[in-house]
Amino acid sequence: MTLLNPHASAFVTAFVLIFIAELGDKTLYTILLLAARHRAGPVIIGSFAAFLVQGAIALLLGSVVALLPPAIIRWFTVIVFAFFGIKLLITREEHVSAEPPSNRKLVLTAFSMVTAAEWGDASQIGTAALVAHLHRPIPVVLGATAGLWAGTLLAVAAGRVIGTRIPAQWMRRAAGIFFCAFAIVSAVTPA
Repeated sequence: MTLLNPHASAFVTAFVLIFIAELGDKTLYTILLLAARHRAGPVIIGSFAAFLVQGAIALLLGSVVALLPPAIIRWFTVIVFAFFGIKLLITREEHVSAEPPSNRKLVLTAFSMVTAAEWGDASQIGTAALVAHLHRPIPVVLGATAGLWAGTLLAVAAGRVIGTRIPAQWMRRAAGIFFCAFAIVSAVTPA
């Protein structure tokens, strides 16, 4: 006897598994770094939108993604992280007189970085596998997306706390180092 109907059970299963899988993942760290330097609202909106897109991809194209050569996914990830890491390391901090980025730019930045970080990620592949296994695609995708959104809110809250205590230049350098490290790990980790 189960306490939940099959749809609710699929939702809860996806939420718990994906939320736990995402804790400590590069995507939430990316969100944390963005929130440490920028306004929370646009970071949340861009991240939530990216997770919706990734959920749709997992739902509609999960099996196709599995057919792509893992090397393509891996090297795409390497290039994206290396690009952002090097950019953060070599870009000099603008003086305080510079205008803060617009909300639109922050939403697009969060969206693009989260989308790149999630492409081929374990949570995306895991969502696709749960869709296939549980035969309840909509509750699985909704549960996985809710789990990712919960992780986003935790990362933004942590980023807001860290951002008020650590100088922006240190955060930029740390972010650049971490992005380059993610690129190296992605390059040497077998797919």
